[in-house]
Amino acid sequence: MSAKSPIFVFVIDDHPILRKGLQAEIESDTSLKFIGSSDSIKDGLNLMKFKNVDVLIMDISLKEENGISELTTIKNKFPFLKVIFFTMHRDWDYLQKAANLGADAYILKTETSTNIISIIKNVFNGKKIFPEEIVGLQNEIDSNEELIKKLNSLSKREQEILVHLKSGKLNREIAEDLQISIRTVETHRSSIMQKLEIHSTIGFAKLLLRLQTSNLV
Repeated sequence: MSAKSPIFVFVIDDHPILRKGLQAEIESDTSLKFIGSSDSIKDGLNLMKFKNVDVLIMDISLKEENGISELTTIKNKFPFLKVIFFTMHRDWDYLQKAANLGADAYILKTETSTNIISIIKNVFNGKKIFPEEIVGLQNEIDSNEELIKKLNSLSKREQEILVHLKSGKLNREIAEDLQISIRTVETHRSSIMQKLEIHSTIGFAKLLLRLQTSNLV
């Protein structure tokens, strides 16, 4: 019987010390194989074209790039690739957008080496790894019939903004697209939550993830 193939891991981060640290951690586990790194997404993707990559560990804020903004492009080029965001950002908007766009994990750079190795393996095996507060985001909140009634109570503008939120856009991006102020977007968002009887940001994230897989809006 042949030995089980290792999990091939690539790293994109613009801090050399961090890249070296991740490389050492990955190489310390025989079930993983470090196959390269880059300090930019552009260069990293070019290198990855010639490698068999299972898991990509990537920072969000790079020198001239944003990992979340590039996630859809990465997933389109490498549809079977698992993407782990490895970041210092404790930001709900970043977290929500990463989840909405299909990231497989979102972990902080304060994670222990043991946890990082475990997360790589779990993500490779199909698990989604996010901070505890959104672990249950995929749970349903209403029956379709109840939800449709609530959605029909939204104004045309509120429905328009909800579609933008469902696509993973941030408030400022919606404001730019619709040529309205961020404050107006926030007011509409609050009204949407009130009409849908959602009382927390977590609950609203659950709804957005559910709407992504339905044709309700």
